Amino acid sequence: MRISSLLWPALLVAIAAAASLVSGFSLSSWAIFVPAVFFFYPETLTSWLLVLAMGAFAYAMPQLPALLSATSLLMLPALSLLMNPLRHLHVKLLLGSVMIAMLTGIMALQSEAKLAGSPWVFTVLLLGLVVAWGVLQQWRSYMPPRQSAWLLLPVLAVLLGWPTALWCVSVVAVIWLLQWIGLTPRFASSRPIALHVLPCVPFLVITLVTPSQLTMSLLVAWATMLAAIWIGEYLFLEEPDD
Repeated sequence: MRISSLLWPALLVAIAAAASLVSGFSLSSWAIFVPAVFFFYPETLTSWLLVLAMGAFAYAMPQLPALLSATSLLMLPALSLLMNPLRHLHVKLLLGSVMIAMLTGIMALQSEAKLAGSPWVFTVLLLGLVVAWGVLQQWRSYMPPRQSAWLLLPVLAVLLGWPTALWCVSVVAVIWLLQWIGLTPRFASSRPIALHVLPCVPFLVITLVTPSQLTMSLLVAWATMLAAIWIGEYLFLEEPDD
């Protein structure tokens, strides 16, 4: 494997870690929603879907514990495996069963007030992740960030502080890199690496900075889903090419 194929996942990990640390995990809805404006082209369906996904994040994330939101990011690599038409159905069913069981267990704990947050809000967050994953898959052309949208950053910095503005820049950079790399053939082979590594970074950073948020139920759910994803990937790789 070439070293260059690992550079962009490392860059994305660095951006995600820096944004998580500087923001202090107290993001406002504006900081989550505004990045969609940078890629909003009214004539494209993907732009509208991105706005919808970011709106779901802006609504749900401030109402959920940061560590719970970070756990839900494992939906992204799971969807990539489940929706691959070339993979074996039995492995998909196994992976899907594990993911559904863990997510349903989290909602059950929320219903019993053993875990903070509302099951309804958590469902909205999961739907936002599904839509965001679909947007990533359906980008067929390059959409550069709108130059005029950068004027929003001074407004965010004045009203909400520089950490919020930095978070916005980081999200824009991640979206830009993902679509650019997704449309660059020589980097296409390294894309699954980022889909498996990047969603783990927020969980690990939040656990390191604020270990009080970590509960046994969240740790078990996160570890079980992560193990199911990696085992599923391994089983897919073991399948014969024919």
